Amino acid sequence: MVCQRAVEGMRSAFKTFSGRWRPEGAGPARARLAVVANLAPACAAIVLFGVVGPPADWSQPALIGALAAIAAIAFVSEVRLKLAAAAYFDASIVLALLTLAIAGPLPALLVWMVPDAISRLVTRQDRLLSPGLVATVSSFALAVLAGYGVLSLADSPSMASAAPALYTTGLLMYALNFIFARLTFAPFYQGYRPSAVIRSEFLYMLPPFAAMLALGVLTAVLIPPLGVFALAPLAAAVLLPQLALAMLVRERSVTRLTCLEATQLYAAAIADVMGLSAEDRRVIACTAELLAEEGDRVGEPRVSWRFDDVPEIVQAALHAPERWDGAGFPAGLYGAHTPLASRVLAVAQSWSTLTARETLELPHSEAMLALSARAGTEFDPAIVDAAAQVIAEEQAFVRAPGFEPRLHRLPLPRALRRAKLPGLLAQLAGPA
Repeated sequence: MVCQRAVEGMRSAFKTFSGRWRPEGAGPARARLAVVANLAPACAAIVLFGVVGPPADWSQPALIGALAAIAAIAFVSEVRLKLAAAAYFDASIVLALLTLAIAGPLPALLVWMVPDAISRLVTRQDRLLSPGLVATVSSFALAVLAGYGVLSLADSPSMASAAPALYTTGLLMYALNFIFARLTFAPFYQGYRPSAVIRSEFLYMLPPFAAMLALGVLTAVLIPPLGVFALAPLAAAVLLPQLALAMLVRERSVTRLTCLEATQLYAAAIADVMGLSAEDRRVIACTAELLAEEGDRVGEPRVSWRFDDVPEIVQAALHAPERWDGAGFPAGLYGAHTPLASRVLAVAQSWSTLTARETLELPHSEAMLALSARAGTEFDPAIVDAAAQVIAEEQAFVRAPGFEPRLHRLPLPRALRRAKLPGLLAQLAGPA
């Protein structure tokens, strides 16, 4: 009886395990094709490693350990940020290439597998035994073996002379990793069309990978004279963007700000979206302080005033109660006849009175509905649209409903900050 239960348990476990290799909803022919496409590269990698028997050089454990540590830290940072990978590729390919150049295929394979091992053994994000594991390890093994072949053919006497071969090897490893880890896996097990995978994961990620690869080759050239210290620029290039992203996606609620602080924050973000000049932004910030309630005031102005700006600041403050439809006061100015700073501040102030500390503390989505309902009558519609754009761009990568806008604070060219960066951050942050 006990033996029978044990046998039944083993059969059930085997059925569950083998069922992972059958794509959901696939017929017998497609299922067989999926299994062959998944296991054939693994068999080829095992045979080639046995036949080629590539040497491994363990004489530089500090370098190999540092490369593995960079791979681990980069992956753990992504996990801590809860990022969805924009594609299957990251700097770990470059780290594997460097390990291949200094130590051989087996150490390179082990360094490359560090993030995947953490994912399966530590964080348990992925199953330990699955078609995905087979595809990943197979692609890594075949890529490092092909890279070893290219470097052996080049037979360069130094790292400097091997730079072109290293770059070519990196591109080859990138292509083989994609073919065996994604192109023969994603269409069967994830339902993606091959053309979509090629476009979104191979071609889209090729330019940033090429730039990272160039830095990796430069690092390889610097390793002989500098040793492990040559890895510092590469480590910075891998880790600093993630640290910057951590600052961007950190949940800091606007409800901790006073109305003055929130007004100045919103006004600055709106001005950035609208592309206003530094002078216009300074006038808006100074006017916000001038209009602040007594309880919001601070001992010293937060923004440095210029004597030449005083008339414009006073005029903007005077006309802050004007309305877009001309029904405001003191002059009943209509539309664009009201100073631009007054119109921006009208929206920013109302926004802050809905979301800041000790107000209704509404989420931005509800605050935008309230502002949109008053656009065209009380507020300039273009400025309300700019406020909505601030929220639309930043809520894609910051999940808190009452977050503090912060893209406008980044020391980057506006074209990059407003046109390119939001989409990139949204893709990195992944789905909510």
